Amino acid sequence: MSRPRRWQVAFAVCLALAGTAGVVTTAHADTAPSVWERARDPATAESYRLHVEVQQRLAQSQTAADFGFSSAFESQKDTVRVMLERRGAASSQDLRLRFDLGFVYVLLGKTEELTYYRLAASLLGEALEIGPDHPAAEEAWSRLAEACGHLGDHACERRAYMSVLRLTTEEADRGTSTLNLAETDLHVGRLTEAIRGYREALRIASRSPSRTLAPLALWGLAVALDRSGDTVSADKEALAVLELQASSGLGGLLRSSGVFFYPDYELRWYDGVGASARARKPGVTAADAAREWRFAEDAFAAYVAAAERGTNSGAGRSRPSTTPADRWLELAKVRYANAKRERERAEKRRGKLPVTLPGTDDETSL
Repeated sequence: MSRPRRWQVAFAVCLALAGTAGVVTTAHADTAPSVWERARDPATAESYRLHVEVQQRLAQSQTAADFGFSSAFESQKDTVRVMLERRGAASSQDLRLRFDLGFVYVLLGKTEELTYYRLAASLLGEALEIGPDHPAAEEAWSRLAEACGHLGDHACERRAYMSVLRLTTEEADRGTSTLNLAETDLHVGRLTEAIRGYREALRIASRSPSRTLAPLALWGLAVALDRSGDTVSADKEALAVLELQASSGLGGLLRSSGVFFYPDYELRWYDGVGASARARKPGVTAADAAREWRFAEDAFAAYVAAAERGTNSGAGRSRPSTTPADRWLELAKVRYANAKRERERAEKRRGKLPVTLPGTDDETSL
């Protein structure tokens, strides 16, 4: 399933210390400790200084990355990790430091396989048990959701997104989390809830400045409708999002760095749905239909092969032993067989064999 990330790197949001037993508290979010608080606990001032330095380093390195100096950001992530670990952030009474370290682990998980995602999920989960409702909780739950999503722990992921939505007060800020919750529901087979969630995300998108929320919600809705057996409606949504992407210059959205899939090969279902919709579009020529059905056939074949291997194909990661077999494998086989049959019919109508595979531009337009 595709999940847009609702953040870049700046974690300098309203982080506060939770008012739970054994944990230092402050009256306002992310403010320096008062004279009274420093007198009561001198370590409070030092932990705040470390928190601020972490935020500054990450924000500055992200700015450098935005201007093309990505190596600065990559090196800074590990520097910040070492700083936090040496200061015992994972068990600090200052929850800001626990969340800072959890966030850095999520960032490192993008390039360091699954180890850091596991660390992030464990650390953030424990910290949120201590302070589930403090001012940092909304962002922290979102970080936890992403870590669990990459690990395939969809129960944790769903619980985290539900918590994000519970704490989010502004409707405009609920769009991405609503979409991501729908993606989770899609993956675990809660299709009715997923379809409802995608439509709610579309409603929010109509009032949101985000350029990507609506097309991502349309893609998810098309796949959910396809998996529910409503091919006609799935085609309608798929064609709508393809047209939207073309008109708004968002070709390649599903393969952009701001979107991730778990498992990686889930993307191939989206490819197959898009190509199938184009092949069934009224007025399509036999040659174009044959080409699109070939693409759909290859997409579903790739999905089936990866699902049968039990791998997170793009990264070559083995599926965790606790993860059940792919829920959609048998339906993917049905979709593959249908695409193959329709491609053969289109080739006969066209009167010649074989057809040429679609080019790179066709594939990445999704």
